Amino acid sequence: MPWLSGILLSSCLALVCVAEPKTLLARDSESFTTSIGMKFRRLPAGEFIRGTGKKAPASRAEWLTRDPDESPAHRVKISQPFAIGIYEVTNAQYEQFDSEHKNLRGKYGNAERDDDPVTYVTWQQAVAFCEWLSKKEGKPYRLPTEAEWEYACRAGTTTSYAFGDKLGPDQAHYGIDKTGKRLDKPLPVGSFAPNAWGLYDMHGNVAEWCYDWYGPYEAGEQIDPIGREDGEARVVRGWSYQPTRGQNPAHFARSANRSGHVPEDANRYTGFRVVQGPLPKTKPLPIAPPALHAREVKQDSKRPVPPDPTKPYFLDFTAAKKGPTIPPNTYGPIYSHHNHFSACCVCPNGDILAVWYSCVGEPDRQLVQAASRLRAGADRWDEASLFFMIPDVNVHAPVLLRDGQRIYHFCTLSLHGWDYAANMMRISEDSGATWSKPRVILSRDDPNSLSQPCSAIVAKDGTLIVACDGQVHVDEKLMLSPDKGKTWRVAKGDMRKTAGGRYVIHPAIFERKDGAIVNFLRGPHPMPMQISKDRGDTWETSNSVFPGIGGGQKSAVLRLQSGAVLMLTADTRNKVGGGTMVALSDDDGQTWGHFRKVPASVGGYMSVCQAEDGLIYLVGSRLHMAVCNEAWLRSK
Repeated sequence: MPWLSGILLSSCLALVCVAEPKTLLARDSESFTTSIGMKFRRLPAGEFIRGTGKKAPASRAEWLTRDPDESPAHRVKISQPFAIGIYEVTNAQYEQFDSEHKNLRGKYGNAERDDDPVTYVTWQQAVAFCEWLSKKEGKPYRLPTEAEWEYACRAGTTTSYAFGDKLGPDQAHYGIDKTGKRLDKPLPVGSFAPNAWGLYDMHGNVAEWCYDWYGPYEAGEQIDPIGREDGEARVVRGWSYQPTRGQNPAHFARSANRSGHVPEDANRYTGFRVVQGPLPKTKPLPIAPPALHAREVKQDSKRPVPPDPTKPYFLDFTAAKKGPTIPPNTYGPIYSHHNHFSACCVCPNGDILAVWYSCVGEPDRQLVQAASRLRAGADRWDEASLFFMIPDVNVHAPVLLRDGQRIYHFCTLSLHGWDYAANMMRISEDSGATWSKPRVILSRDDPNSLSQPCSAIVAKDGTLIVACDGQVHVDEKLMLSPDKGKTWRVAKGDMRKTAGGRYVIHPAIFERKDGAIVNFLRGPHPMPMQISKDRGDTWETSNSVFPGIGGGQKSAVLRLQSGAVLMLTADTRNKVGGGTMVALSDDDGQTWGHFRKVPASVGGYMSVCQAEDGLIYLVGSRLHMAVCNEAWLRSK
C-alpha cells in the first residue's frame, strides 16, 4: 500500500508521491556517510497527523493511552526533503568535537563504549556539535524540528509505535530487558531493528534533543512548524532507558509522546541525532497566552481595609466555597486527582499566590505545578491553573519566597520519581505575572546534590536559605545564597546524621533573633527540633513540644510581624482535639504558650504567609485555604 494511502504530497517545487518505505531503503542514493562516520538517510517531503486526540483526556482510562499535550492532533506537511542520522550520535563521534567529554564516560555505569549514544550533553552543546559538523562538512547540519522527528519516527505509520500499537523489549530499549529485568544503561546504537525508513532507536535507548521550544499544540494544518518563539524547555523526543514509577515506560516511547528538558539540563538519559538540511524558514508560533493566575495582574493593587486586628478573625475559604477549584475528571494540563505540597506568598502588589503540585501519582512523569491567585480586594480565589511544567519531568516540591519586590520559585527537576533531582530557581519581579527562565542552581550530578526544597527564608543579612531533603532522603541540608540567588553553596551539616540517623525529613526553618537557624523535622515523636549557629554547617538536636508527624504531612513555621513565631502542624497526639493546630511562641521558639485547633480542612503539606495588613494565610494540600489574624491565634 503506498504510504498514507497514496496521498499526493507537496514539496516546494512540485507534487510528489512518497515512495514505499521498502523502495526508499533499496535506493543507495538515499544514504550517505560523513567524514566522521555518521550515516544519514534522505527522507522525502510528505505529511502526517501529529499528536493524538482532539482535546485533553477526560478520564483516567483515556489518560493511560495518551498525554494531554499531544492534543489537538493536526496535519503537518514537511515541504522539503531532508536527511536525518540513521543512528543517535555516538560517544566516538561527539568526542571528535569535544574530547573532554571522555571524562563523563561510564558515569553511573552509563554510555561507556565508543558506539554507545552520547549523553550528558546540553541542548546548547548539541547545537554546537551541529555547527562544528557544518563547518567540517561544508553543509548545514542541525537538530531536527519536533515535526521532522515525529515524521521520521513514524515512517509512514499511524500506530502508537513505528512497529504497531504495542512495543516489546525485543524491539526497543525503554529500560527493561527481554527477561523483564531493569536495564539501567544505554545499548550500542542500532541494537534493535530499524523502522521502515531504516532509522534505529527512534523508540528508546536515549532521548533526543529537538530544535523547538516546547509549547502547546494548536489546531489546524501546519507546514514545517518549528515550535514556539520562546519557552522554558526544549523539546525532547523518543524516550530512553530511564526508569518510571507507577507508569508503563513504553508509554513514553510512543511516536506521539512529547518530552522536554531545560536546555542546560544535561543528564544521563538524553542525547541527540542530527539532520542535514537548512532549517525551515517558517515563523515560530507566538508564546502561548498566560494561565489564569498570570492574567491581568495589577502592579498597583491595594488591599481592602482588614478586619479589626484587635478582634479575632477567621475564614475557611474552602468551606465558604471561595477557594480554588479544579473541575472533576481533569487530566491535563493540571489534574483533579491529586493536589499536594503547598507553597504560598504575599505578592508585592498585595495578591496572595498559592502553588502546589498536581498529578495522578506523586512519582509519576506527568506531575506539574498548579497555582491560584487571591487578588487584592477579591473575596475568592481564582480557579486553579497551570503554574509550571517540564514535559515528562517530575517538577516536585514548589517553594515560594518573597524578598522585597522579588519572588523566588524553587523546585526540583526530578527523573527518578522525586529523586535524581536538579534544584531549580525562577524569579518574578512583577508579582508573579511573568517569570525568568528556570535555572539549575544545583545539579543532580553534583557531589552535594539534594532533593526537594521544603522551606525557605531570607535571613536578616539578606542571605537566601533553602532547607532541602536529601537525594533518596539520606542527608537533609541547607542551601545558601549570599548574592540574591546568583551563586549557591550547600551547608556541611547533615540534619539526619545529627538526629542520630533517624528518618527525619521535610525541614521547616526560621531564623532566631540572634541569627541561629531553628529547624523542625517530620519523623519520630516528639518532633525533632534542631538549632544551627553557623548557617547549617553543624546542628544540635533536641525534642520539641510538638507531636511527631508522618506520611502526607509537613509543618510550616513563620515569624510574624509582631515578632512572635507561628507553628502550623498536624495534631497527631490530640493535643487540641486532633486535625491541624497552630501554636505561638513569644520567646523565639524556646517555649510555646498558645495552642489552638484550626477549625478548617487545612492539612497535609502546609504553608503559611502573612500580608502587610496582618492577615495570615494558611494553605494546605487538596486546595484547602483559610485566613486568620493574630488575635484569633491568641484567642481560645
